[in-house]
Amino acid sequence: MLTLTSLLLATLALPAPPADITAERVHDIVQLAFPDGAPFEVDGQGSREAFLAVMESELFLHEAVGPFDVYLMLADGWAKARDGEKALKSAVKGLAPTVEVMDAHFGGREGLIAGRRLPLVLTHADRGEGERSFDQVVALLDWAEADYSGWKQGGNRVYDPTLLAGLNVRTWEVQVFNLGHDFAQSHGKSFFEHGLGYYQLAHVAARVLRQGTWGMVPPWLAQGITDELDIAAYGEAWVGGDWWERQTPGWFRPGWSGFVPEGSAPPPPVTGPPANLAVTVRNTGDSWQHRAHSNTRHWENLVADQKSEAPASFVFMASNESFLPRDRALGRAAVHMLLDVAAPEGRDGLLTVMDRVPSQPASGMFDADPITVAFNKALGGVPEVDELEAMSMEEMLVAIGRPTIIDELKALGAGEMLRIPDHREQAQWLYRKPQFNGDTRLRIWNLILEAEYFQQLAEWKHLGAALDAGMRATYQVSKRYPSRERDREGAAAAFWKGVQGGS
Repeated sequence: MLTLTSLLLATLALPAPPADITAERVHDIVQLAFPDGAPFEVDGQGSREAFLAVMESELFLHEAVGPFDVYLMLADGWAKARDGEKALKSAVKGLAPTVEVMDAHFGGREGLIAGRRLPLVLTHADRGEGERSFDQVVALLDWAEADYSGWKQGGNRVYDPTLLAGLNVRTWEVQVFNLGHDFAQSHGKSFFEHGLGYYQLAHVAARVLRQGTWGMVPPWLAQGITDELDIAAYGEAWVGGDWWERQTPGWFRPGWSGFVPEGSAPPPPVTGPPANLAVTVRNTGDSWQHRAHSNTRHWENLVADQKSEAPASFVFMASNESFLPRDRALGRAAVHMLLDVAAPEGRDGLLTVMDRVPSQPASGMFDADPITVAFNKALGGVPEVDELEAMSMEEMLVAIGRPTIIDELKALGAGEMLRIPDHREQAQWLYRKPQFNGDTRLRIWNLILEAEYFQQLAEWKHLGAALDAGMRATYQVSKRYPSRERDREGAAAAFWKGVQGGS
């Protein structure tokens, strides 16, 4: 199984484009934006201000949609202003449903997302035909990242051949799209109507999870938050699949509506008998992935699954590191409860807890809460997690069955650190110990991370058990999706009672 670390190392191993190519692209777009001379030094260090200055130039159309600043480059496929204006109008209309959702969850004054402007840059380049507007914007962003979001400082790339061949490139704050890419083209107007919004909401979810907290993000949580924001905005999920068959006497053709994964072909054009002939439509395939079920969060499927020999379970996912279509459905339903139906009153909800700007002290360990701690706060406190967090490092490692880490730390001369409970304080202890050589220091650092990794795995099992209990209790009072207000109130009460260990 690929880990985040292995993926990062693989990315770092990719050959970087020559620096002069990147610089050439930057010069090209700055010259297009400011033919009479740029208001900044192009050969100097890039910055957020320089990037936004180019975006605000006449080379780009611009319109704000909630917290999103949409910029459209008038070049290549949109070299004609009327084509660009039409595309921008479509993009703005498609993003409009996200505004209410973003305001509901990130309407505060200050945070990772709250109170910030998030640029979305659209280009339309056929790279096979030599069109380079997408490459130019990405090169400009790469240059600007020297003083922008900290994306590159974290070891991530921006101007990279592999990324340039794809649909989009992102940093912590900016997303750049090439709507001339085959994937966007295959979806036609639906990409404007829903796809862009989905990608923006996914970008927001990824940021609060990856920056606002620290540690491993379970797939069900990452996808659950993204999907819930998406469904709340658009009424159904962008990611899903509906397999269908259309039949008339003497005529049959299979097709697929909904999400078409990259590399797959959309359904072929409709051919066959005249449209006035009787047509029957039948859904087939995996019911857990039907988009038509997403607006009710697959509720009846999940209720029925409780009678199976092994119902979908967060504990099972944490214990086996599994993630199947029904696991995604369960993640959607649970996050829906946390963010909407059973949103807590009088304390911070899940997204509010995570919408915090992290800092990196001299020790090198970011000060963001462990993701299990943040999630535990949103649940109101699971006793088993609270107990693990209160233990010293040594007590915790004994409790979760990882004594070999204790032995190795003592052998390295770091036994004193075992009294410290929190990984951030452990890193601070290490920072203040100059007697360790480089190799020893690195090994102790990695053991701190390893211990935190295993602690979070253990805590996700306890958090999963609380969520499983909450969802089981909810299904008992709501056999169908709780759409009416009184049903939602009953579902919320049952959910929290289950989470808190009530019967």
